[in-house]
Amino acid sequence: MSSIDLEKSHPAQGEKADWIDQFFSMTGPTYDEVVHRFTLGIDRLWKKRILKKVGESPSPKKILDLACGTGILTFALARKYPGSEVVGVDISKGYLEIARAKAEAMKIGNARFIHSRAEDFLSDDRFDAVTTSYLPKYADIALLMRNLATMLSPGGVIVFHDFTYPANRFLQMTFELYFKLIQPIGGWRYPEWKEVLIELPTVIRKTRWVFEVTAAMRREGFSEIRTESLTLQGSALVSAKGFATNALPSSNAPLLPERGVVC
Repeated sequence: MSSIDLEKSHPAQGEKADWIDQFFSMTGPTYDEVVHRFTLGIDRLWKKRILKKVGESPSPKKILDLACGTGILTFALARKYPGSEVVGVDISKGYLEIARAKAEAMKIGNARFIHSRAEDFLSDDRFDAVTTSYLPKYADIALLMRNLATMLSPGGVIVFHDFTYPANRFLQMTFELYFKLIQPIGGWRYPEWKEVLIELPTVIRKTRWVFEVTAAMRREGFSEIRTESLTLQGSALVSAKGFATNALPSSNAPLLPERGVVC
């Protein structure tokens, strides 16, 4: 998809907020199971890819996981980096209750959880890595990136992951067929997810999060911005590193090199 296409038809921030309210009110108890089943287990591979990108920050001591949900990625980070502190942030109190119970059951002591909208979270701490999976399509990207620019350590790593709508027409057909198949099955097996499964394809078609994220990273002065298309163009990673101590973020920052595949 061209940059011209990506700039068109951005969903309004109010529409994104409505998506959040609709999608995450009653789905916490079955979230882990649904994510695993309806990504055909591929979510685990995506999470491994995120962990690999975080590894580009040598020995991260403090990691921020935004929109952590029930803690799937948070706990993977905590286990991979047992000497680090992992802070999970989520807008849903119900999801965080589940995450805290899981942490206790799994005896994971280096993860803690904070109730906040991702864009509103601010900390005096500096984080060596910031991750998020499935947040970008809902987020106020400009505000989020401005805040992250103040919290990411110099040279720290930021990794964003979410679904994308394929640019290839054959893969678009595969995308549409997949959702036509899972909507009746998923709605029957998990009634609380019925509306989510109906609306999610529309959200994915509308979102231009890859363009929004890379543009915001440039504005805030992040370096080494890279994009990576995953799994038949069905999702993407966008990663970057924090600016050096002698470089200040600026809304007038020049465009920085971008590598990889933009979906």
